[in-house]
Amino acid sequence: MDALITASAAGQNWRNVAQDLLKQLMPALEQNTSRPNIAYLYITDKLVRDAESLVGILRMATNIPQWVGVTASAVFRDDQLYHDKPAASCLLLSVAEEDLIPIAVGEDEYQKDLNAFIDDYLHKNGHVAHFYCHPELGYRPDLIVNDIYDQTMAFMTGGVSSARGAHRVFTQDGADHILAGYAFTGNVPTVSAMFEGFDDIGKEHEITSCRKNEIFALGGRSATDVLVDDLRGWLADQDGVPPVKADARLDTLLAQIPAQGAEIMMAFRCYRHDIVWRKFKYMSAQNEVEGKISSIYRPEEGDHVAFVLRNAAALKKDLAKNLMALRARLQAEGKLSSIKGAIYISNISRLDKQSPDIELVLIREILGDIPLVGFYAAAELSHHSLYNFTGVLTLFL
Repeated sequence: MDALITASAAGQNWRNVAQDLLKQLMPALEQNTSRPNIAYLYITDKLVRDAESLVGILRMATNIPQWVGVTASAVFRDDQLYHDKPAASCLLLSVAEEDLIPIAVGEDEYQKDLNAFIDDYLHKNGHVAHFYCHPELGYRPDLIVNDIYDQTMAFMTGGVSSARGAHRVFTQDGADHILAGYAFTGNVPTVSAMFEGFDDIGKEHEITSCRKNEIFALGGRSATDVLVDDLRGWLADQDGVPPVKADARLDTLLAQIPAQGAEIMMAFRCYRHDIVWRKFKYMSAQNEVEGKISSIYRPEEGDHVAFVLRNAAALKKDLAKNLMALRARLQAEGKLSSIKGAIYISNISRLDKQSPDIELVLIREILGDIPLVGFYAAAELSHHSLYNFTGVLTLFL
């Protein structure tokens, strides 16, 4: 696979954006040794009504037959971020037809389209899938992901449209889809990594008493008492935080969390086909008198949960640490210099208004000056599940 071709542009309208994209793409296409045959396109929600026109002119001018894309509140290329303006970024690559499995599932022919993809994936012995989901067409993205994984065991990456207003997931005809993307056989080498962006404030605890979405006891102790101990330990490690009083109540400790630019969440341990992963949920309520903590998640006794914090510092720390681990792994396998390009999908809640390009800068600083495109999503797909608050990086080698 040749180095991937990328482009991005912003303008007053879709025509300006298309013209600028083509100014960048056409010279690169003429110099490329292998002709790209598929393309990913990310457009801001300012262009949602013009998706069909934009795809149509790009497809005709580049002669690339297969396009797939999604709307988002922010898109990017390399370290250039576009937000609150008409803009687009795109990635072109060449994949042998026998190694390519397109995904295009429409609302009217949902089961037929989904079955066709699954049959094609199994027939071609697919290896990975990368696709985008529409959040408002009557089919829940998480249930669709579960259905695909149960029938294919595919390693999946991708994301859900984060457009403000109308959403769009489209293919080369510009029509709206429930999901769209591509799957590949093992002949298309990829590497994926997910970044949580949380800071654990204590160890994982076994749930020993719960009812519906309320947790009463962790490890045989009051759930709020356990949270108080975890919060005391975390706050004691923070620079510039006044000493925590020994008799401080939960409400007092929780009031100090926003002052640290953080919010507390709950990470539930989950299992799927012998895979262990974490599901992050907001802590919706707490009652120190009754010793209970609530979230929208419904655990069972014997499950495990940890309290975690998310803020800008935790995000940067987690991303840098895991990118360094990924770099070391690729270097040990002799693949670091083989990266042809990447797609990065981050949750819109991770977009730091103070330094909006920090994630993109860290990726390029640690992995090198690689072609990079992507968007900020409403939810992120990694392996077998949809997540919130995470970042998912897909490398093409």
